[in-house]
Amino acid sequence: MVLVADDEPTMLELVTRHLRSIAQPRLEVIEASDGDEAWRLARERLPDLVVLDVMMPGMSGWEVCRKIRQDASLAHTGVLMLTGIGESLNEATSPLFGADEYIDKPFDFEQLDELIERVLSKRAGQREAVPRPVGNGVGGPAKAAVVARSKSSRPAKKAKSAAAKANRKQKGSAKAEKGRKTMAAKKGAKKGAKKGAKKGAKKAKKK
Repeated sequence: MVLVADDEPTMLELVTRHLRSIAQPRLEVIEASDGDEAWRLARERLPDLVVLDVMMPGMSGWEVCRKIRQDASLAHTGVLMLTGIGESLNEATSPLFGADEYIDKPFDFEQLDELIERVLSKRAGQREAVPRPVGNGVGGPAKAAVVARSKSSRPAKKAKSAAAKANRKQKGSAKAEKGRKTMAAKKGAKKGAKKGAKKGAKKAKKK
């Protein structure tokens, strides 16, 4: 997911339309028209990349960038500064606030695409490591982690069920064996009693 923040409606529309037209990778794009909205959306949606204009109402792009870098839940989020302040000033200032890359207006989309790819690649490892909510528009590692946990739990559940079944079977067999022994003992006692009675009757007859 990419968050684009710019207070110029034309520039915001141009950048978001271009990003949505990219086929590979397919990007989900959300928009913000000022710094405060950009910061709110960054915390709520946990984007993979934020493209920030510097001069915006409310918080400036630099302030938003600094807040992103200070927030542990956004450690995976790359920041690309999009400004018209001049390349030399951009080069001197953007890294101080923790921006991954910067691009100066006017720019061409090919250059923008290269920087976006570079930032996403740079933060790839952190995206894998940082857990993110599922169902809030964020996909990728978080969702994969949930699926993996679900799959890994299935064999354990099956093993547990099989063990319980085997235990019940074992108990049933033991109970049946005990019943058989009890019946055999009763039959033996009955047989012994009959023999004893017959012997006693024979002795009484002789007398």
